Amino acid sequence: MAVVVVASVALKWFLEEEDTSHALALWDHWQRTSEPVMAPPIFRSEVTNVLHRGVRRQIFSQADAADVLGAIISMVSIREPSDLYDRALALTRSLEQEAAYDALYLALAEAEGCDMWTADRRFVRAAQDRFGSVRWIGEAP
Repeated sequence: MAVVVVASVALKWFLEEEDTSHALALWDHWQRTSEPVMAPPIFRSEVTNVLHRGVRRQIFSQADAADVLGAIISMVSIREPSDLYDRALALTRSLEQEAAYDALYLALAEAEGCDMWTADRRFVRAAQDRFGSVRWIGEAP
């Protein structure tokens, strides 16, 4: 079975942050069980932006950011079902979200019939009762 991973989770595979250990445990589990890891197209933009901000703040070098970007992009396949954006728009409204970013990941998870993993507890609280496929990384196996 595949999984959808939010950019913030994938970034934790390389950047030491809160819940990095959970994110790494998930990655290890997915590798052991041969689960494909996927995300919607916005994933690449979100990862790139976070890395750019890290370079601007001199947290890491441009070369290190480029290496991390290349690695993350190679680890996650991008999927864009035809109804992704329409479904994300509906989910954003029904979950009363201010932005559609997380709903894009949830819409992909629905389309693929798999779990969506996030580090955003607020989104989990908003969605998990109605969408059991929304998982917080602290639930890592």
